[in-house]
Amino acid sequence: MHRLLLSLAVVAACSNSGPAATPRVLVNPILDSLFVGDTVPARSVTYLDTRGDTQPAGPVRWTSSDSNVARVDSVSGQIVGRGAGAVVLSARANSVTGIGLLVVSRVLDLSLLLDTIYLMPGDTFTVPVAVHDKDGSPPPVWFQTSLNGVFTIDSASGRITATGFGGPLAFTAHADSVTRSGAVEVVQLTDTIGGKGFFAVLGTVIARDRSGARAVNYRRQGDTVTFRVSLPVVRGGIAVENVLITLRDSVNAPGTFPLDSISRNELVGAGADPVCRPPRPWALWSIQTNPVLRGLSRPGGRLVITQVTPIAHGKAISGRFVFTGQRDDLYDDPLAALPIRGTFVAPLIADATRPCR
Repeated sequence: MHRLLLSLAVVAACSNSGPAATPRVLVNPILDSLFVGDTVPARSVTYLDTRGDTQPAGPVRWTSSDSNVARVDSVSGQIVGRGAGAVVLSARANSVTGIGLLVVSRVLDLSLLLDTIYLMPGDTFTVPVAVHDKDGSPPPVWFQTSLNGVFTIDSASGRITATGFGGPLAFTAHADSVTRSGAVEVVQLTDTIGGKGFFAVLGTVIARDRSGARAVNYRRQGDTVTFRVSLPVVRGGIAVENVLITLRDSVNAPGTFPLDSISRNELVGAGADPVCRPPRPWALWSIQTNPVLRGLSRPGGRLVITQVTPIAHGKAISGRFVFTGQRDDLYDDPLAALPIRGTFVAPLIADATRPCR
């Protein structure tokens, strides 16, 4: 499990989008980036009074959550990138604090957009990567792993082929002198327990978590069979984080399924029931903070089911997904869009209890 600055990003949400009766300080942009060695001027600050009207901010005092990553002058707000990572920039004006997230990259930086991958034997998957080069000419990425009976990886494309089961086993991505490591686990379910998943959330929230995985074909309202897969992160017997994907039709064979949007009102509005009455295929990521923070799917995502195989008491499926989750607390801010992707191997059961009537 890896979660970077998530709790501070949640604080940013509360500071930048509280109720109209609360004074607010808005840092713009809420998500920004620079390279190590760059120096940039202070970010924009707007102070809103209790009526939501813009007022003079007056003197602003700046702080950085980690001066080893980014140093900020407390008075001028000038920022210097010092090391790779992410920090929260805080601006305090009129006794109110606003927060933005700043990502600092090396002059040449390589990221694995998904660094833990779950497959079933026979699956293939191409490792998603991002290369950032200050000069604008990133070198090619190549891959390697030790000889093993679980998976192979194409050195040029990063295409993984699951040849056995076991793991997790490591692979390495290279871009010039920069390396990043990931892991592959090939899962072979024999019963409808023990699903595994992994997902990564990027943007103004940075989270990477291993999870469980479970899928169900169930009867939604109207007696039509539909599909849901969930990837809960459970701690102390409680799901503290989750990815939930719901379709309007059942899944019984491999395929690619487009994911559309869901609005805040369709999710939690009066009379809303997106599980029993899904308006369209949708997805979300959520974490149990106070208040709950959610990323609601925008159009353009997809769920790919790569295998459906029979096992005791049901079926086993493998798949992957990618969608953009818009933070519901910053629903109109394009910089609050969260790229979310993951892989899973899950038991698939048929729920005959008719939970939706």
